[in-house]
Amino acid sequence: MSDESLVSRFDALLADLDGVVYAGPNAIPGAVESLQQLSGLGIGLGYVTNNASRSPADVAAHLRELGAPAADNQVVSSSQAAAEPARLDAGTRVTGPHHRKSGTRPGN
Repeated sequence: MSDESLVSRFDALLADLDGVVYAGPNAIPGAVESLQQLSGLGIGLGYVTNNASRSPADVAAHLRELGAPAADNQVVSSSQAAAEPARLDAGTRVTGPHHRKSGTRPGN
């Protein structure tokens, strides 16, 4: 086994929020300190949540209030993840090569 630390093998950490980094208004013990240490080592941080009731900016502000290093663009919510496949580049074909003509039924 090498002396290389486990964390040195990774470029980034994606952390779930509720119950991992915080529980309601309070930080989970040791979470903020761990995130600060990882950030200090140059490990990129990303925060993911399935709670879409607050904006990513609001969530990032809450993380900063707790002492965690967090920029608004580091937070991704479930609503953002769900919307991402719908983002299309201009000119992207959405109907496929065998699209139906308007007013016809499948197979016609």
